[in-house]
Amino acid sequence: MRKYFVVVLALGVLSMVACSPLENQARDVAAALSGSIVAAQSKYQGSCGANPSQTICEAINRGVSGENALVTAVETYCGWAVTPPPLDPNAKCVPVKSTSAALQTALANASALTLQIKGAL
Repeated sequence: MRKYFVVVLALGVLSMVACSPLENQARDVAAALSGSIVAAQSKYQGSCGANPSQTICEAINRGVSGENALVTAVETYCGWAVTPPPLDPNAKCVPVKSTSAALQTALANASALTLQIKGAL
């Protein structure tokens, strides 16, 4: 249940991102990863509860971690406080260009995790 909350929170934070192609890509990748995590959690909830060391269960956990890393990278890139998220839902992203490489790495990792989880569905 905690993982599901994190996914919902992540999408909420990333829904505020809509300035540049990089931020739009982050939003889209986060949404795709979130969708695959939720689908995998639904499908494998029983078997992961019984045996959490299964490959898919570990992939789901890595997916949640990857999504969290992506959210943090977006927050850092946008110049937002990492904790708590911006209180203003209309907060505008002011790109911190020196953090774009970290965001691109988080995007690549999240994309790979999405493919890995979708492959198990």
